[in-house]
Amino acid sequence: MKKLLPSVFIFLSLLSLPAIAGEKVAYQNWVVDMSGNTTEAYTANDSKSSFGVFCAADKCLFYLHQALQCQPNAKYSVLMNSASLSTALSMQCTQIGGNLFQILDPFDAVLNAVKAGDTIGFAVALQSGAFGVTRFSLAGSTEAIRRALEEAAKAAQRPPPANPAPVPPANSPGMRGLKDILI
Repeated sequence: MKKLLPSVFIFLSLLSLPAIAGEKVAYQNWVVDMSGNTTEAYTANDSKSSFGVFCAADKCLFYLHQALQCQPNAKYSVLMNSASLSTALSMQCTQIGGNLFQILDPFDAVLNAVKAGDTIGFAVALQSGAFGVTRFSLAGSTEAIRRALEEAAKAAQRPPPANPAPVPPANSPGMRGLKDILI
């Protein structure tokens, strides 16, 4: 027992330390990526698309990242479906760093769907008239998003890093303040 006690103390001490920039933590099918001034919780599917929540400073947004090409600043319609909620959303194509993301709006509709289901799907109208459909697992999403929000709140208290990661424009649709997000 005496040999085990120091190991337990060290382990518990490590749990209380803040997240290290660049750290990734898995929660079932979701990953939380803590990169200094940004925090992201996301999942990916077999078609290399991803869905998640991205936080910078004290603001967060939900996004889709898929192989479909979109024009920066263009707005599109998307249908969202989960076990308890089906609704039409707006999404805006936004370039962050060198990647194009579709920012989902309204934030609360997406959050409510995430909290209530096991899977979530999105159908995006294509130029051909067909729909591109992507589905994602929500296993681990609540814990991952909660952790991302906690880490984003901590990051918002720290001074910005010398080389900050790219962030979406402050006026992006679908952005929510950390204090307004309940999960």
